[in-house]
Amino acid sequence: MSSSPKPFSTEGSLKGPSATEVLDEAVSLLRQAPLSLFSIYYLGALPFCMALIYFYFDMTQSADAELHLPGEALLLTGLYFWMKTCQAVFARKLLILLEGEDVEPWNIQRWVNTALLQIIYGGSFFIVYPLALIITIPFGWVSAFYHNISIVATSSKSTLRSSLTEAMELSRLWPKQNHLIMGILLAALFFLFVNLAVFFSMIPSMLNMFFGIMTIFDENGSAWNNSSFYLDVLIFCFLILNPFNKAVYALRCFYGRARLNGADLKAELRRQHLMRSEQAPARVLAILVFLLITTFATPVLANSAAQTTPPTVSQGLAVHSPAANLDQAIQKTLQKDEFAWRLPRQQMEVRDDGIILRAIRNFLKFIGHAFDKLFESLAKFLEWLFSSNRKHDSSNSTWMNFGEIPWRLLFFILLIVVVGCLILILVRHFRHRGVRSTAVLATAPVKTVDLEADNVRADDLPEDSWLSMAHQLIERGELRLALRALYLATLSVLAQSQLVRLGAAKSNRDYLLELTRRVRGNAVAVQFFRENINLFEASWYGTHAVTSVIIETMLANHQQVRNHATT
Repeated sequence: MSSSPKPFSTEGSLKGPSATEVLDEAVSLLRQAPLSLFSIYYLGALPFCMALIYFYFDMTQSADAELHLPGEALLLTGLYFWMKTCQAVFARKLLILLEGEDVEPWNIQRWVNTALLQIIYGGSFFIVYPLALIITIPFGWVSAFYHNISIVATSSKSTLRSSLTEAMELSRLWPKQNHLIMGILLAALFFLFVNLAVFFSMIPSMLNMFFGIMTIFDENGSAWNNSSFYLDVLIFCFLILNPFNKAVYALRCFYGRARLNGADLKAELRRQHLMRSEQAPARVLAILVFLLITTFATPVLANSAAQTTPPTVSQGLAVHSPAANLDQAIQKTLQKDEFAWRLPRQQMEVRDDGIILRAIRNFLKFIGHAFDKLFESLAKFLEWLFSSNRKHDSSNSTWMNFGEIPWRLLFFILLIVVVGCLILILVRHFRHRGVRSTAVLATAPVKTVDLEADNVRADDLPEDSWLSMAHQLIERGELRLALRALYLATLSVLAQSQLVRLGAAKSNRDYLLELTRRVRGNAVAVQFFRENINLFEASWYGTHAVTSVIIETMLANHQQVRNHATT
């Protein structure tokens, strides 16, 4: 049973409900709304919000932002108008929950007309709304007008003039209430923004505290203090508060329209009728229960009256005999709580397992029955096949006497052929697999790697190839390139042991932190890998000369890391 707002008198309608009453009824309205209604709202809001975040990141960080700007701006505009259309449908359905009925179905014509009106008025939003905010005084009326447009301009018969006139009239109602609601919602937005910002900024610390996961926010405490972070938090606040905002202005439209068409009185009458219709079955049931009680109580009373008649002499002797009195006393004593728990439990079968367990049990029974039928049919077939006394009707002359066919011999021949084909397929498969792998290894070209390039990855070659390349470079005297080959060999062996995950955007420190997390308690491997990182960065990115001592240290550290990684 859905409740509707209580109607107010004519004097109250001039004042309108208070701001606190509207906010309280808005919470109740959202609680009554079905989940399908919220799915309409977020079906329009979520794509636009995600596209807005991507657009902001791309425009502020991408080097090709100017090339992406036209297409992304067009896509963002389309998603914005789609969001406004879904918000209008959401707000109008909230109004329908208040009024109790909708005379028009949501067909394609109504959706198209609603989308066109929201596109027209939504396009003027970015011009009128900032101007009203700068001037400040008309901002409350302008904000109410655009909220009202998303509610009243949702009919297949709505036009630009009719929706504009109705939205302006509704926005002029109860300005004090409107401004108080705006102030309360702005305060709620501020506190929600602060709470979400603090919560999201504490997530890295909690991850490090409970799981030992180090992030860039732990190394730089102010890394979250940027415009992208605040934009994400603001979008979260919008997704949480905007449905409540729509519910508030749906209530304002409901009370404003009730001044002319009595929609609140109709809703109250409909609610009372619904309550009476729901209570009618309960009243009928109560009457039936009363009649049944009176019907069964009459013979019970008669039976009790009959039992109060004086017993005969034989009955009295039976009742007052010592053995009968003793049995009654024993049964009465055993029924007490302090003795009843000692009695053996009655065995009764209770099969109230719920619908899921019953469905699983029925399915298992069906599977077992099917297997029984299959095995029974197979047993009958084998019995018929290997039976020597098969009878056939020889009087029925056909072009072939099936009884003379050697079925047993044919069955064995067919079985031998099938098994032989399977063995042949398996042998050919493994033989060709070995030949194919050998041919691939023989014909695969040796990959050449330019160690001077910035995009060289450790997984371009296996560890043995990196070490072989390093030894060749050492023999030619190119110690700097050999140093990089040795470092890439160390990364390759860590990646093969799944102790680090290679990535183009990862730094050497990222690999070190990842190895530290994955080999907890094995500080020796981390120490050797850290020393290799320091030697490599000091010579490759710095000005330190690469000597034979550094190469030997790199080789020794690599062997130590490999021993700890493979054990």
